[in-house]
Amino acid sequence: MNSSGAEGSTPGRARTIPPTVCPTPDPRTRPTPPVVDYDSGFDYCAFWGSRDYEQWVEAHTLRRLLPRLGRASWFADFGGGYGRNATYYRGVADHVLLVDYSVTQLTRAAERLGSEIQAGRVHLIRADLAQLPLVDRAVDTAMVVRVLHHFTDVESCLAEMSRVVARRWLVDVPIKHHALAQWRSLRNGTRRQLRTPAPVVSGTTEFPFFTFQLRAVRGSLRRAGFASHTAASVNNFRRWDQVLSPRLVSGLRPVVCSLELAAQRLGRGWWGPSQFLLATRSRTELPRLRAVPSDTPPELVELAARTSCPRCRSDLSWSSLEVRCRACGARYPRRQGFWDFASLG
Repeated sequence: MNSSGAEGSTPGRARTIPPTVCPTPDPRTRPTPPVVDYDSGFDYCAFWGSRDYEQWVEAHTLRRLLPRLGRASWFADFGGGYGRNATYYRGVADHVLLVDYSVTQLTRAAERLGSEIQAGRVHLIRADLAQLPLVDRAVDTAMVVRVLHHFTDVESCLAEMSRVVARRWLVDVPIKHHALAQWRSLRNGTRRQLRTPAPVVSGTTEFPFFTFQLRAVRGSLRRAGFASHTAASVNNFRRWDQVLSPRLVSGLRPVVCSLELAAQRLGRGWWGPSQFLLATRSRTELPRLRAVPSDTPPELVELAARTSCPRCRSDLSWSSLEVRCRACGARYPRRQGFWDFASLG
């Protein structure tokens, strides 16, 4: 998952950054943004352990929206971490590619999803979301949830993920102009920055947090060949359960959950900090599957046909221990249950 290494950002203070320019699509010359570090002691599982309300909201949203993508032979969870949402796409896909950059999260995913990996139903891939080891239209459907806030160059990252989706995908957009942000902007005089296409960055220099104009993200998807519409406003009352006493939270939970369900429809495009888009490819085309060498392990043939070298986009040779590019010679090892396309062997 890509993240900013922006210099001079002030912790806790939002600021705008200039709109990004989509770089050249050649992966051999394209500079990729810095990648957020989830391997230096940050416990993502513990992070979610104290967010029951947000977990419930996203579970409801995914159960409702993922079936609208249609049944998939191949599905991708971009930035899927330790497999937190695997439960919700098991019923809509035959095969799953869970893609993340963090070694720690993928190692945990291998532990959680071991039986499905062994059965060849789930494949874990370590890769940069700005430089995927997949052919054009490699998967039928996909989702990216709780990830875009890491992107310093959302245009190029969305273009790269869009490239590998054949039909439809679900895109969770952290917007900068949600209802609470609008109210805050009236107090601190920053309303103007909410009206521009430029993203707003807050957080810290080490962990910046990007929020976007929904219209700008939909424009990026359109340029990548996808029509989109806002399917749900999500986490409309985020963190309400962290500011009240446990006793009050227990009593109010049914009321707030009912309000959340109503706001998911009424607040589309403006209320909640997370807006879920359903994006559909404007022109249907078949995947550009690659020819697979005859010595490829049988259990890897279908996966191998959907992959290419992330460095030069050439064909790959697969074994049970590593993947080798037949053109540039790059080697990508298998380790701890996942294929590592972010490290050269």
